[in-house]
Amino acid sequence: MPPRLPLPGYPTLRALVSFNSTDFILYSSIYAKRRVYCCAHQPLSRIGDGVSPPNDVKAALALYAESAREHSQPIGDGIAQTIETLVKARRRSSAVRALRQVVNADLGLEESRQLGPQLVRVLNRASLEPASLAWLYTRCIGGRYVAGETLAAEMMAGLYAQHQFHGVIRLAQTIGRENIGADIARVALASICKQRKLNKNQRPLACKRDGVARFMEEYRGSGCPFRLLARRLVDMLGQRDPLLVTAPLLAKLLEIELSSVPITARLPRQVHPWLDAYFRYGVEPSVHAFTILMHAYLRRGDSEFAVWIYQSMQRESITYMRAGETESMRVPVPNDVALATVAQVWCQNRQWAQVYGVLERVAGDGGLVPQRLVTRAVSTLVDDGNVREAEDLWLKYGCRPGSGELAARVVNDRALSKLVLGCTRAKDVGKAISYFRASCELARLSETPKTHLTGLFNAVLRCVLDNAPQLVDLASLDNGDMRPDLEILRIALLHSVRFDGDTYSVLISHLSRVAHTHELDKVAGTMQSLYMRLCSEGIVLDDMMVSHLVPVWVYLDLCQLVTMYWRVHTRGRPPRKVAQFRRHIMHRAEDWGFVERVTKLLS
Repeated sequence: MPPRLPLPGYPTLRALVSFNSTDFILYSSIYAKRRVYCCAHQPLSRIGDGVSPPNDVKAALALYAESAREHSQPIGDGIAQTIETLVKARRRSSAVRALRQVVNADLGLEESRQLGPQLVRVLNRASLEPASLAWLYTRCIGGRYVAGETLAAEMMAGLYAQHQFHGVIRLAQTIGRENIGADIARVALASICKQRKLNKNQRPLACKRDGVARFMEEYRGSGCPFRLLARRLVDMLGQRDPLLVTAPLLAKLLEIELSSVPITARLPRQVHPWLDAYFRYGVEPSVHAFTILMHAYLRRGDSEFAVWIYQSMQRESITYMRAGETESMRVPVPNDVALATVAQVWCQNRQWAQVYGVLERVAGDGGLVPQRLVTRAVSTLVDDGNVREAEDLWLKYGCRPGSGELAARVVNDRALSKLVLGCTRAKDVGKAISYFRASCELARLSETPKTHLTGLFNAVLRCVLDNAPQLVDLASLDNGDMRPDLEILRIALLHSVRFDGDTYSVLISHLSRVAHTHELDKVAGTMQSLYMRLCSEGIVLDDMMVSHLVPVWVYLDLCQLVTMYWRVHTRGRPPRKVAQFRRHIMHRAEDWGFVERVTKLLS
């Protein structure tokens, strides 16, 4: 029960708004349940016969907002804190009811006086879980609870920032002509694109390329909900104001429409069916739109038509058949993204003359070398095993000329990462370590995320330890030894590269492999220290790591760990997997000479 008010009888609205937002939400909920109403200058009284109560919650929230403005208080902070507390206390229904009261109070008010958008901005910055925030918004809006344009835009922007794309789509389904806006359409279409990539299940299109008319009829008859929702949002926005339909928005719509076509379908070799929305709204297609078209045809194996689109962009004019007549349209010149897209065809067909011709022409004219093309070429050469040519191409076009440290001259870090992997495949340990050091220094200088460095480190570490007979010990990194295995570990620790499960798996398997050539006390101590370190970092052991560590635990007389992990890794698993796990353990136990003891522990 709420605390007693310091006023006799029922409080007036002006007294009510003088309380904090927690009391306000609490009392307004109680008043709504007890069917009481109030006026601005009268105390709360019960409903008489034949008297309809006014919207007291709406009036109270309006007065609360007015009082907060008069005292220069942040509007909505207290109410947002109350809603956040209710959600964390698993009182979601109360939180939704409180948010709906704010939404109802904003109906009929001017946009500058609305409390809902300001409240949602505070909730977006709160420490709520993304799923809880999406649940709150999607339950609040819908049915008779209609969100205004500003409120819906704030909700969708908050969910998009939290990567709750499904929640944005749920809110977009409630949008109508009266509350559609450019921000809403842009965020909704971007969320559809993201969610579309997450959903891999596509219903196959029966029609192949038997004719443009038949294909488009079959395509428009397919009920892809993402495409239909995106088309409806753009149509509503165009009906409200055609000037709000811009080229970037139509490019997102084009991406959604093309992604709704399965990969197995053969697209018709015509451009105008996909640019129908551009023609309808009188918007000139951007280079992004033609890049999306090229990428769609490339994904479906029609590289010839993708190259034809690129060549038409170079001529700045494209011709097509429409209604039995030949028409032409002015198109923008290709940019680096379009060049990298068509370069995929050149690299797949090994047309290196085209690639080097473009690079030399751009570099000779003093322009910026398209780094996407350099990345694509280096990646293809590395996959072909031609690491030397890939290295020469990267040093010439992916680095600045001059002398000095390599990291300071690097322009293309993506191609550098690919070169690191190429050197590990070629077993060139020296260059792999050198390029990995440059990648770490480049990440430090550019302040870019270091998530990709862990994968590179694991690849280089595996390459170094494959044929290394020495014992790797993290405690001996400061002895000045320049062995490759210790050097790569020093680089990783110096640049704070995160160790993941694969890293510890490589180290533990290497120690288990060289255990018979070293002192078992030292090997077992090193492996146990690695086990303690990975447990402190929250890494879960897989079957192979457990099989390598079981002989160590038997040697150190830690048999309780053996039985514990055996129960954890065999509980609920099929007999085939359990037998396979047992074989791995017994194979490692045989290397250490503990077959009988391990057999007894596993029985």
